[in-house]
Amino acid sequence: MIRKLCTILLLAAFVAPAWAQQTRGDKEGVVFAPRKGQWQVSLVLGNSGQSYNDNVSYLLPKYTNTEGSIGLPNGGTDESGNLNGYLNISGLNDNSLINIAGLQAKYFVSDCWDINFSLGMNISITPKKDYLEGDYESVPDIIIPAQKYVNAQVTNNWYVSVGSNRYFKTSNPRIHPYIGAVAGFQMARIETTEPYTGKTYSDGEDEDSEEGLPEHVYLAAGKAGQMFGIKGAAVAGLEYCLAKGMIVGLELQPVAYRYDVIQICPKGFDKYSIGPHHIKLFVLAVLKLGFRF
Repeated sequence: MIRKLCTILLLAAFVAPAWAQQTRGDKEGVVFAPRKGQWQVSLVLGNSGQSYNDNVSYLLPKYTNTEGSIGLPNGGTDESGNLNGYLNISGLNDNSLINIAGLQAKYFVSDCWDINFSLGMNISITPKKDYLEGDYESVPDIIIPAQKYVNAQVTNNWYVSVGSNRYFKTSNPRIHPYIGAVAGFQMARIETTEPYTGKTYSDGEDEDSEEGLPEHVYLAAGKAGQMFGIKGAAVAGLEYCLAKGMIVGLELQPVAYRYDVIQICPKGFDKYSIGPHHIKLFVLAVLKLGFRF
């Protein structure tokens, strides 16, 4: 539904400059039109792909000192070329109004031009906890349970975008189409450090210990992975003033380009890196609810 509405919006936005009134219009039009020096803050709904998924554990290398490989979960399969799920890039039918992209702020440098920007960030820090061995034999019928370890983990996920739009006045003072462009950058990173786990490995050559040595003797304690992307897009939108200072709008990106880099970073080895390109047409439709002041 939202894609159909935004297709109509796109046509209206491109036709608007041909019949738009370049003057301020009548008294009623001045009331609802954006003015130089005003701010507009909007809640953006329906956009998926503005930022990466919060769960990026698939970026961590998964191997042991005896086996394993480095790559994404679908690596080495027929589906290995499909990276959209990792990059949080939706298909044509996946957009939904329940996807909250965040807030967008605009400042009008003139009655017709704005500068807009968006920013979002999510940082999570988990401290490590060492494994504590249990005691199952010292006291009959009473055990001291072991305590499982917890990896130290730091994740951050953020995005920023900056753009500018040209607004047009119409014969209806409440309706204001616009066209413009936007550029953005987004990044996600995860890094873990393994504490004492209680796990050991024996290669059969260690005479000092029958159980072997702790695993961290053979493996690096830290693991990391990250991905970042840059994007640029043309923008077309239409805003309707419900009341003075209260805006509802539809916006889409008729043409958008995005380049991402996915990196899995095992310590002591070369980075595993992939760099996919994406070009999209008539997608990323959003609904905006905003206030202008």
